[in-house]
Amino acid sequence: MFLAKYEKNINDLQTETYPVKHLLLYATRFYQYMLAVVTDLKTLRVQVVQVIMAGRYKFTLSAELLEKATNELSEPKSDSQRLKAIDSFLKAFEEKYPLIGLPRNDDNFLLRFLRARKFNQKKAISVLHKYLTQPADWPEMFDKIWNPVLMDDALESGAVVPLASKAKDGSTVIIVRPGLGEKNLFLDLFADLFLTIETLLDEEEVQINGVTVIQDMAYLSMDMVKQVNPLMAKRFLNTLQECTPVRICSMNVTNQFRIFDVFFSIIQPFMNDKTKSRFKLHGTDFSKLYEIVDRSGLPPMFAGEGPELEPVDWKTKLTGEATEL
Repeated sequence: MFLAKYEKNINDLQTETYPVKHLLLYATRFYQYMLAVVTDLKTLRVQVVQVIMAGRYKFTLSAELLEKATNELSEPKSDSQRLKAIDSFLKAFEEKYPLIGLPRNDDNFLLRFLRARKFNQKKAISVLHKYLTQPADWPEMFDKIWNPVLMDDALESGAVVPLASKAKDGSTVIIVRPGLGEKNLFLDLFADLFLTIETLLDEEEVQINGVTVIQDMAYLSMDMVKQVNPLMAKRFLNTLQECTPVRICSMNVTNQFRIFDVFFSIIQPFMNDKTKSRFKLHGTDFSKLYEIVDRSGLPPMFAGEGPELEPVDWKTKLTGEATEL
């Protein structure tokens, strides 16, 4: 449309006869017009880029979190370099896996994979690929994630609930209580945990600070342990360690009894070295746990001074929001 202002002169040049000096004059004008066209195109391109960039990611968190992301996750400090890393990551993934469609390609979604692997593009691509293909390997668990009503018992009982208070390192604390509720299905518990993590990852602070997991084994029963076989244990650890873009700061087990030893013997062979190094057994002595999470923020079940867990609000959040898993 913007070429319309040049059409009259161009048509004149094509349809009328002029002396040579006039032709030279019009040739000069035509050259000037074409320069103007190029300038307009450049301006239009800049405007389009500005519109696109206006919707791109900008780091709006605290300077302290930016410093942490830079030091611990190798995240670029500037928005431009961060966006460059995101675009390069997306392009590399699409070139390697052209037949795999992404449920989302927004900056926040892609950024969590880069952060989870300290901006190592190759490792981030591996996690994203496994994240997208794991549902085909474990459909019965992901059916529950996609349809939370199928694990309503776990959600209703508060088997997995994050604390309002953070750990001392800034990570989000997730309380996991196997055996709570009436059905006591480990598959529901796993689905509840992964849906919780997925929901929390929409918050950038969680992407950067990670999560601290506290497992209260006081309700664990032999009937539940019998549900876990090596295949389920392998799928669970593989999903947690290789497919989920989250930083696990520590995994704390409390109130464990002899029955836990049976459960641990099944899952332990599938734990990688990093997970093993973050695994801590506290029993009924919470003194070491207080070094990780301040006692003032822990609920009474850990002899803490914080409020009781309120699963209703978290259930509402999980069932009211869609997940990309």
